[in-house]
Amino acid sequence: MEPELPTIYTVSSLTREIREHLETRFTLVWVSGEVSNLRLPVSGHYYFTLKDEMAQLRAVLFRGNHQHLRYKPEEGRQFLCRGRLTVYEARGEYQLIVDYLEPLGLGALAQAFEALKAKLKAEGLFDPARKRALPFLPRRLALVTSPTGAVVRDFLRLQRQRFPGVEVLIYPVKVQGPEAAGEIVQAFTDLAVYPGVEVIILARGGGSLEDLWPFNEEVVARAIAASPVPVVCAVGHEVDFTIADFVADVRAPTPSAAVELVVPDRFELERRLIRLGASLFRGWRRHLEGERRHLAAVARSLPDMGRRLVDLKLRVDERGGSLARRLKRHLAVRRQSVDGAHSRLLLLSPWRTLGFLRRRLEEMAPRLGLAWTRSLEARRRHLAFGETHLRQLDPMAILQRGYAVATRLPEGTIIRDAATAAPGSQVRVRLAKGKLDCEVLKVIE
Repeated sequence: MEPELPTIYTVSSLTREIREHLETRFTLVWVSGEVSNLRLPVSGHYYFTLKDEMAQLRAVLFRGNHQHLRYKPEEGRQFLCRGRLTVYEARGEYQLIVDYLEPLGLGALAQAFEALKAKLKAEGLFDPARKRALPFLPRRLALVTSPTGAVVRDFLRLQRQRFPGVEVLIYPVKVQGPEAAGEIVQAFTDLAVYPGVEVIILARGGGSLEDLWPFNEEVVARAIAASPVPVVCAVGHEVDFTIADFVADVRAPTPSAAVELVVPDRFELERRLIRLGASLFRGWRRHLEGERRHLAAVARSLPDMGRRLVDLKLRVDERGGSLARRLKRHLAVRRQSVDGAHSRLLLLSPWRTLGFLRRRLEEMAPRLGLAWTRSLEARRRHLAFGETHLRQLDPMAILQRGYAVATRLPEGTIIRDAATAAPGSQVRVRLAKGKLDCEVLKVIE
């Protein structure tokens, strides 16, 4: 039996097999170590070595990965890196392709941050219902920050530009290091009893998570929550969030933005006052014109007493004259009646009576004919009007104008609502001339 021949690799095939084994076995690893031999060529990729006391590992962080990372490699600093292992075949070296890194120990801080955030949120310190509104124009505000940083200079410069009449009380504290949290808590304790402070602004410039850690301390968060006046937190840059941001009544992305939130712009207020004054004046003028028109209308509706007296005098004169004329006619009629009776008593001849009646008959005959003619014409006009009105109410006349009457078959009931006619039912449509038996295809309401 012949012995098995050993497998013979070329350098390339062995290196490739080692690479495949590494990439399959170590798909994603976390490695901690000190960064050394850091290089950043024109390609934009970071090349460095992770090392500890016993070994070292080459690593590369490509430009496409580190552009979105918060932290960048720093020579001599301990980092926690995540990536995949591979082999660079040209030199036969294995290396770590890094896609994420953070300073060593940052993970513990992040866990502490999330734990405290969940605890305070459960207690209701982040509840929007407990947030207080900022005063429109505070007379005195307190700025809690470092007295030597650029935050103070920028804050005061913007405050003087916007509204120089606002008094700013600066309470100096440390904003970084182990003593910072205690000084910040003491600041809130002192300002709680300081007279006239209407707003407290807690401010600091940007920095790493470790630099901003005093603003993630529980004692600072509880001091902010216990403040008797509204608190504006302006710590770090817009992308930085601290526990103090969640507890404060208002979060400002930057200290400069805090000035704009707390201190109104004097010139903008002046412009608003001018616009409001003009609007108020226009409204007052419109109201005044309306009241004038209303007063004029009321004045026109009131009676003119002088004119009414004149009218009454004229009516009294007119009624007096009418009464005198009626009395005069009544006396004349009575006199004529008495004279007539006297004449009739003197002239009781039947021939005279017959002659008188004949003349009366002759006088009344034309009047009776004229009255009959007028009565006949009035009745003819009334009959014509009735005929015209009946013709307008004739249903057939409505059909002549293009309308139709639909009835349900076989009942013959009139359809007034399209919803009562189901698709497929039979209907009869009466037109001005003739009828149509139809089937309902679709109901459109």
